[in-house]
Amino acid sequence: MPRASRYMIEGYTYLLTHRCHNKHFLLSRRGDRNAFRKWLWKGVQRCNVSVYGYCITCNHIHVIARADDKEAISAMMGLASGATGQALNIRTGREGSVWNHPYHCTMIQNNKHLLNCMQYVDLNMVRAGAVNHPQDWRWCGYDELSGKRTRYRILDLERLAVILGLPSVEELQRLHCERVAKAIASKQMVREAHWTESLAIGDEAFIENASKLYGKQRLKLENSALPNINTDDVQGYALKEPSSS
Repeated sequence: MPRASRYMIEGYTYLLTHRCHNKHFLLSRRGDRNAFRKWLWKGVQRCNVSVYGYCITCNHIHVIARADDKEAISAMMGLASGATGQALNIRTGREGSVWNHPYHCTMIQNNKHLLNCMQYVDLNMVRAGAVNHPQDWRWCGYDELSGKRTRYRILDLERLAVILGLPSVEELQRLHCERVAKAIASKQMVREAHWTESLAIGDEAFIENASKLYGKQRLKLENSALPNINTDDVQGYALKEPSSS
């Protein structure tokens, strides 16, 4: 699994995936998910990180963040994961790490690939069969991206709208809700492993640049068109770490 410190380059957007130890369902209790969200919010404030999406499930978390300062992201994730894990262990009498280490980071191109990533993250618990719509899962960014949550916001909606070339936060919210609704209506709720198992996702030029930055071989996805109804025929490619590393 790519190490965050090794595979994070400043100036790019990343999907961060952190799994509970041995994929155990250590966040099944809503109080623990609430705790992670609280500490993530505090981490955003303290470390000045732009977050574009997140989802806290029962056995892993996703955070989409801009790496203006990779040490700031490391501090934010360390605060949220560390404080949540420590409190969980104290409450349950459990010993050992709550998390697998390190978390995985996937570089995401700031265009429709980022929109697709945001949608994929918000639909996590719909794919899992826990809810029918992300609005029914309190521990994801959908409430903010739909305009329902306005206090204690984690997401930097203003910056997100700008990097996506949208005229306003309201247009961003409308577009995201529309795309989520279309995805649910399509009933194509399948896991797309390239989001969480690749070094980078984007168009061919983006992946070629990422390959130069990382010094790794470019590998095309088995199906170069990402399996997502909302890709608008955008060709998607993935950079993957060689299996021998």
